[in-house]
Order: sequence, then structure tokens, then C-alpha cells
Amino acid sequence: MAITSLAPAVIRSKQIVAEKSSRVALRLVPDLGGDKRVDQKYFVTFLSLVGALGLLMLLVINTLLAQDAFELRRLQMQATTLSDQREAIVREIARASSPEELAARAQALGMVASESPRFLTLEAAPIADARAKG
Repeated sequence: MAITSLAPAVIRSKQIVAEKSSRVALRLVPDLGGDKRVDQKYFVTFLSLVGALGLLMLLVINTLLAQDAFELRRLQMQATTLSDQREAIVREIARASSPEELAARAQALGMVASESPRFLTLEAAPIADARAKG
């Protein structure tokens, strides 16, 4: 038997080995059958739910921040009003305690301004004399 007579058998066996190895190689790739499509549908649904939940949470946070902004503005206006009231009261106190106002009140109560004011001087010597006499 000559080697040339075995050539068709060798060629055929090479073809069989090549077909089997390509099948094996193709089997290493995952099968993309109909059941995988169902898994993708669940995954897309899950991602959609996560996205919708994220947007909903963003809306809630934004609403809370807006409410806080309104509350902050209201408190700032209240602080401004209270500050204005405080300044008005301080001005009224300053006006009521001015020397002219105090003199007018004293005259209304019947007090008379002194024409010759007298001042008391307290020295250490007169106190010691008073103790010695007492």
C-alpha cells in the first residue's frame, strides 16, 4: 500500500477532526436561546424600576429642599421684622431718656429746676470727726 492510496482517508479524517473541533469551539460560546431573552427582559425591567425609583427619590429630595427654602425665606422675613421692631424700641427708649424729655416729665410731676445747685463733697476727715463725736 502506497501512501498515496491512503491520502483520501487522511484528508477525510482531517475534515472530520476539523468539524468536531469547530463544534467543540462553537459549544464554548454560550447558547443564546430563548431562555436568555427572558432573563434580559427581567434585567431591563429591573433597570427601569431602579431608574424610576431614583427619579422618584430625586423628586422627593428636590421637594423637601424647596420646602426648606420657603421656610428659610419666611424666617429671614421674620428676623427682619423683629430687627426693625427692636430698632424702633431702641429709638423710643433713647427719645424717652433724653435730657429734654426727662426735664419735661419732671416739670409735669411738679418738680422745679434748682437755680443754685449744691454739691455734697464727702471727704474722709468729716466722717472721722462724726464718728468721734458719735
